Amino acid sequence: MVEDHALGGDRMARPAKSVNAKSGVVTKEEVKIRQNAEKKLRGKSNSLKPPTYLTTSQKKIFKYIVSNLEEAEILGNLDLYILSVSAVTIGNLIELDTAINNEKDAILKVKLMSIRDKYTKDFFRCCNELSLSPQSRAKLSLVDVKASKESRNPLLEALDL
Repeated sequence: MVEDHALGGDRMARPAKSVNAKSGVVTKEEVKIRQNAEKKLRGKSNSLKPPTYLTTSQKKIFKYIVSNLEEAEILGNLDLYILSVSAVTIGNLIELDTAINNEKDAILKVKLMSIRDKYTKDFFRCCNELSLSPQSRAKLSLVDVKASKESRNPLLEALDL
């Protein structure tokens, strides 16, 4: 029983995280290997433009997400699809919330609230995939701090340079 549990026999597997978001113990060599592999798999990021089928407001959301994640350098061209789904989801949630706010009895409509619930779940999934939550960003910032500390040259610090 103990062995099964240690091997994850009765636990659900957790999704893999980027090495940059990993908080467990990882050797410097493993970090370098994984960073190179992730960079290679991420591919180029030169085609992150909103698809033509998005509405004007969804395109603005798409561009907003991309512009705010550019500095993190976590997006690649393959993320086009999750970005598109995110833009559609957020745009539709905004429309649903606007309708609910403008129509007094809209919140009582079961079908409308069911659709909103589905989009809300999709939204949180997209946030998780794109590291959009405050918790995800905090984890990424901790990695940056750790990398900054590791990259300091002890000789230069001793000389106060």
